[in-house]
Amino acid sequence: MKLQYIEYCFADRLFYDESHTWAATQAGYRQAGEAAPEGWVTGRKGPWFNVMCASVELPPQGWKIHVSARRENAQQVLDIVSRYCLDAKVSFKFLVSEAAFIGRNLKYADRGGSGKFMTIYPADDDRLREILDDLGPLLEGMGGPYILSDLRWKDGPLYLRYGGFVERMTRNELGEPAMAIEDPDGELVVDRRDPVFYVPDWVSPPAWLAPHLEERQSNEAPADFPYEIESAMHFSNGGGLYVAVEKATGRKVVLKEARPGAGLDQKGRDAVSRLKREHEFLGKLADLDAVVDVYDYFQLWEHHFLVQELVDGVTFNKRMILRAPLIKADPSEEEIAEFTAWAVDTTDQIVEVVGRLHERGIAFGDLHPNNVMITEDGRVKLIDFELSTYAAAEQRIGMGAPGFVPPDQRDALAADRYALGCLKVAPFVPLTVLFTLDSTRAEALVRFVEQRFPVPAGWGEQVLDLLDLGPSDFAGTPEQMARSARLIESGDWREIEDSVAKTVWASATPDRDDRLFPGDVEQFNLGGLGFGYGAAGVLYAMAKAGYGRREEHEEWLLSRVREHKGLHRLGLYDGLHGIAYAFEEIGNRDAALEVLGVIERSGTPQMADEIMTGVSGVALTQLYFARKLDDPGRRDLAIKIAADLADRLRHDPPKPVDETGRHRKAGLLHGTSGSSLLFTRLYEETGDPAHLDAAEHAIRLDLDCCTTTEGDSLLVDEGWRLMPYIGLGSAGVGLALAELLRHRRRDDLLTSLDGLRRAGHAEFHICPMVFYGTAGQMGFLNHLRDHYPGDPTLDGLIAVKRERLKLHMVGLRGEVAFPGDQLMRLSMDFGTGAAGILHALAALRDPSLELLPFLRPFTGR
Repeated sequence: MKLQYIEYCFADRLFYDESHTWAATQAGYRQAGEAAPEGWVTGRKGPWFNVMCASVELPPQGWKIHVSARRENAQQVLDIVSRYCLDAKVSFKFLVSEAAFIGRNLKYADRGGSGKFMTIYPADDDRLREILDDLGPLLEGMGGPYILSDLRWKDGPLYLRYGGFVERMTRNELGEPAMAIEDPDGELVVDRRDPVFYVPDWVSPPAWLAPHLEERQSNEAPADFPYEIESAMHFSNGGGLYVAVEKATGRKVVLKEARPGAGLDQKGRDAVSRLKREHEFLGKLADLDAVVDVYDYFQLWEHHFLVQELVDGVTFNKRMILRAPLIKADPSEEEIAEFTAWAVDTTDQIVEVVGRLHERGIAFGDLHPNNVMITEDGRVKLIDFELSTYAAAEQRIGMGAPGFVPPDQRDALAADRYALGCLKVAPFVPLTVLFTLDSTRAEALVRFVEQRFPVPAGWGEQVLDLLDLGPSDFAGTPEQMARSARLIESGDWREIEDSVAKTVWASATPDRDDRLFPGDVEQFNLGGLGFGYGAAGVLYAMAKAGYGRREEHEEWLLSRVREHKGLHRLGLYDGLHGIAYAFEEIGNRDAALEVLGVIERSGTPQMADEIMTGVSGVALTQLYFARKLDDPGRRDLAIKIAADLADRLRHDPPKPVDETGRHRKAGLLHGTSGSSLLFTRLYEETGDPAHLDAAEHAIRLDLDCCTTTEGDSLLVDEGWRLMPYIGLGSAGVGLALAELLRHRRRDDLLTSLDGLRRAGHAEFHICPMVFYGTAGQMGFLNHLRDHYPGDPTLDGLIAVKRERLKLHMVGLRGEVAFPGDQLMRLSMDFGTGAAGILHALAALRDPSLELLPFLRPFTGR
């Protein structure tokens, strides 16, 4: 699970949004509500409140001071620092409210921003030292979370980092816009903001900083640290989780680290307070074999450590994935029956263990498949008690893993029972997170499990009793949700598609500047305009699927392009090339030409090779417009880009695994398969066989990243998982290979296509989307019809995938909607949401409709 998505769930129950929009509705710190003093300019930007001295001109970059704080003392710290800065005429900013503070310091928020409560902008190095010397004593004893990206000043809450004071943009090594600082030659370079302290090599720190820098650089684990760290299992804002060896005994253990003031839950409790609680509960449960053993608790410097048993086994989640039959190609009924017996036995064990906790008045609080270990002999052990509570005396924390936390305010024991119900469903269809969007889906999923798996009689009623779900009032009235449920269960696909289209159009927010349609969290990283995650892809899909155009929405998109400040993204799926393509395809030539003009004025920066954001997508789009506009210059540009790309792939081909052991990305959007598609289209344009040679070379590079599994399925190997999808995975490789095979048929490549197709036979995928889910797999198989003429099994496989899309459908005010990536919120975009799924469904009934830009549609030959 991509845990960073949790941060985007606070603002809205239905759609992903930035956490600062949620924070804006909460009470702010006192200074955020005061009028600007004379001679000062104040204003809010995102979660920050800026207080700038009009009479002091700041340099564009330099050493800035970050002030850390704890939730309990944040207002006091702000009072002290703001009073000092106003008196000394020093500009600063601060997080606008306690809600914003919690949002920046949540357990799974961006580690690079953790701990930063205030930023102070010294006018020069002398002023920097003066501020540090003045504020240090005033803030003594008011420590907050350690800021990982900065250099700490002495032992207080003040930290330093060299970076930009004003917003300037450049492009990173992939051609993407990035915050910038200026080097000695006057060139803008990326202002790095990783959770690691860094000073540009051309910056000369003040001499008085040298001792602090040396101390930071030589900072190693103290010699008396009783454990040798072997590996890191996990990192969050709250701290790390490590496998370690006890020096005195040689025993392998798990070290759980907690950073004070960091890793907050939604109630503002930090990682240390939760770790102390976990130690307390583990001690009370030490006599239970099914609870992980605790060995020690100690504090080193400011960090706290819990020492636990290293369980010989794997998580329930990992064992589920390894054994789940529906994610494999064509499982036998015997395999399904064997899996069912294992899943029922394992979840019954978990029910028994949690029942023993409840007998002692303890609620586990965070029950989900990654907090249950399965030993080598099949026994269960519970781990991670940091959210446990005394059921009779305490309110449950309300934090936990998505898909296993009830959508209401029930008590702690009832919340555990809800999680047990979800755990019973999850091995079969891990979609329980949908219950928080539409509670009617619980019964639908339970009935599916009963139909598809040989679970014991009464299993479904037991699960529904544990879940004990009421109506989803926030998503519609009971009557509306019942209508949605009837529609989902119906067999009328045109009616379902019409309903999805109504939902997409109704979700538009033209009053917002950042995005038009709610979609994936990438909207807030890449911008809400592009083809993959923004407005362009939605407008394209709706028009192509037969649901018309909305001129006011097209004007919104064009206006945002015109008004954009700074550097544009340029790629096919993230930037201007995709926007121009979408405008042209839906019939808005004038808008397409205007966007092409913006592209030409943006220059030709170095970009990645891929289709998603890079030169393969750029060249394909230029080739497309060369034909549309009868412009040979664009054709020449596409050929030039392709020649440079082919040269790179030939002389410096990317390796499947680099020297660090990291597996590279493979698939249509992020791998060399996208480059192969470009070369194939150029061969069709020019007839030059060199392009076909380049296409074959590029596709073989991605095939080198694939591995053959049981049943002769061919999947992309990422080292820790096998990927079957379009964006990253075997379906994306298969789409590009199918295009190449129209012109060059090699026996080994035909065999590879068979293996890639087999990987697409699996009937279940965790998400419904086009880029990484069921709709994309369905479209992939549909795209293969030309290569398997007369094959009756394809129709059946495609029909099953379409039917499985119903497992992901949720109701929204009487209509049908789809969840996006991670399933926690609805999405309307092309890559992860309803618009793309609608487009893929339309392609099933319209053979002339291509699944993705620059693929050739099914010809029916």
